[in-house]
Amino acid sequence: MPVTEAPMGTFSPREEKGLVAYSIPLRVVGASLQEAESLVRVQVGMGWGTWVRQVAKGWVGRPYGSGGQGMGPQELLVNLRQMDCMTAVENLLALRIAGAWYQEGLLSPEKAFVQALLRVRYESYPPCRWEDRYHYLTHAFMGWEEAGWGSWLPIGRPDARTIAYVSRHRERYKGFTDWKRIQQIEKRLSVRPRFWIPEAELGAWLPLLRDGDIIAFIPSDSLLDVSHVGVFFWEGDKATFAHASLAAHKWVWGEDLCAYLDHREKVIGITVFRPFGQL
Repeated sequence: MPVTEAPMGTFSPREEKGLVAYSIPLRVVGASLQEAESLVRVQVGMGWGTWVRQVAKGWVGRPYGSGGQGMGPQELLVNLRQMDCMTAVENLLALRIAGAWYQEGLLSPEKAFVQALLRVRYESYPPCRWEDRYHYLTHAFMGWEEAGWGSWLPIGRPDARTIAYVSRHRERYKGFTDWKRIQQIEKRLSVRPRFWIPEAELGAWLPLLRDGDIIAFIPSDSLLDVSHVGVFFWEGDKATFAHASLAAHKWVWGEDLCAYLDHREKVIGITVFRPFGQL
């Protein structure tokens, strides 16, 4: 795959023919790039499940939060020191993609991570407008699947709910101006075939899950696709997940999946994305 340098311009992942290294403004928190370099280099010879288990255990206790306060609309946040549930999953996926690019000799570890994170977090880039970010995990799953970074598993029941949370709660999304684009995205997501596993049926489907699967939690709110996300792991015969927990205010390892669902009335099931499932 050739690598070329390019100025800023609008670009969609599925239009990409080669690996284009964009120059973009960064907001780097602490030693995040140095940690990214280490996590990219260590991947050599490690499968996704083994590597992500090692990283997820190493992140235990990391503070919860995005760390993006005061950011400009076109800055790319690089933060491995403090993460919410979505930025943590984005970071893991971007680190893995960066590892593949580094091993192919395309980019240095740090540069590969920045370029991968840009593509994992935004549908169109750069510039990195707020409206171009994957605000719905459904949108991210679609984009990641189209890019060849995994598969959204068609297990459970069809999910026919309409997705319209962002456009129906505009007051919560200050700085957005392109509402026509947001509504177009919501319409596209709403008609996309989707699947989910109701909590009551989870036991029948659990044997299909593997270490490193991304599990997203389906809320009772009919306009919102998912309300939380984490990474699935088997601990013996117990189904667990690692995630950035708002309740605990930190990254947590080994949360019992079934117990978590039992204690959350507003969560009714899960949907599953398998990163690099073809590998």
